[in-house]
Amino acid sequence: LKQFTADASHELRSPLTAIKASVEVMRNHPERIHPKDAKKLAAIASATAQMSHLAEDLLFLARTDATVLTSMGEQIPIPLNKVLQDLLELLEPFAQDKEINLESELLMSISVMGNEIQLTRLFANLLENAIQYTLPGGTVRVILAKQNRFAIVSVKDTGIGIEREHLPLVFDRFWRADKARSRREGGTGLGLAIAQAIAQRHGGKITVTSKVGVGSCFQVRLPMIS
Repeated sequence: LKQFTADASHELRSPLTAIKASVEVMRNHPERIHPKDAKKLAAIASATAQMSHLAEDLLFLARTDATVLTSMGEQIPIPLNKVLQDLLELLEPFAQDKEINLESELLMSISVMGNEIQLTRLFANLLENAIQYTLPGGTVRVILAKQNRFAIVSVKDTGIGIEREHLPLVFDRFWRADKARSRREGGTGLGLAIAQAIAQRHGGKITVTSKVGVGSCFQVRLPMIS
């Protein structure tokens, strides 16, 4: 099944790329498109983008299933405070658009050994998820701390929260608490599974606590450089 997933995801990339390119060419020449077809073209573009995202996520998970961290790219000392600060600046417009307050406590300089691209993806998935499920006027807060030999990154939100019985499922592939909303906003149900896979490949893990109507806290635990 894992090999099938990897093969299918890989084979989907070429036709999806071709569709995206064709749609882009047509959208660059609106004078050639009948007004009735413009909405259909936009729907095709949106669906293709979502399918491309899904294919990339599936391919990534298939690769992590089959590889070890040393084959996932160069491992170097990664300053977590810089990675997190850069991400917060990148996501600020997204948060502002949703009227979400982004706060941080990144005073400590803490580094871990790992792959910067993958760690950035881990924290981006958590932050985007927190912003997505926090209502306007709410807050998403990122805290960097250390505990014994581990770096601790907490992503806290004042969002809708997760039912207690659902907490053991949040890192399962394709699991969604709100399926209709996730599909509407383009979610694949793989973001948290990918984040957990990356954390585990770096010798760490992610845990979650949550209360409905109050918010959630995802805590990433990674071994620091000794």
